[in-house]
Amino acid sequence: MQDLKHKISLALTALTVIGEVASIILWIANPPLGTNSSAIFTLAADYTIAVANAAVFVVLNLVALVWIIRRNKMGPIFLIAISIINRAISHPIFIGGVHGIFIAWTALLVIFAYLDYRKLSKINQPNFLELRIKCTLC
Repeated sequence: MQDLKHKISLALTALTVIGEVASIILWIANPPLGTNSSAIFTLAADYTIAVANAAVFVVLNLVALVWIIRRNKMGPIFLIAISIINRAISHPIFIGGVHGIFIAWTALLVIFAYLDYRKLSKINQPNFLELRIKCTLC
């Protein structure tokens, strides 16, 4: 069951990276027309800021993904931190209530990253009973 939580965390992080790249492609392939700066087909208020935000967080999410794959204890914590920062920064970028979907996605990321972190913390903690027995035998 513990490994399933790790796999879900990996899948959610990978889907986040894919979604960020897809959003960059959507915003670049569909710029506003002429002097009309409003969105033609997008959920973002400003294309330039949205693309820059997505590009930065693609890189950060890739770093988190690599750390989670390597079962580095910092991976899940880093993912939690950048996910919350991303939601805080991107709140004024998006139009309408669509941001609620991204907040729900971030909540899933944070939950599974935290469960993965707890599992990694338990693996790396020394068992004090074993240490006491080893010290007694020494």
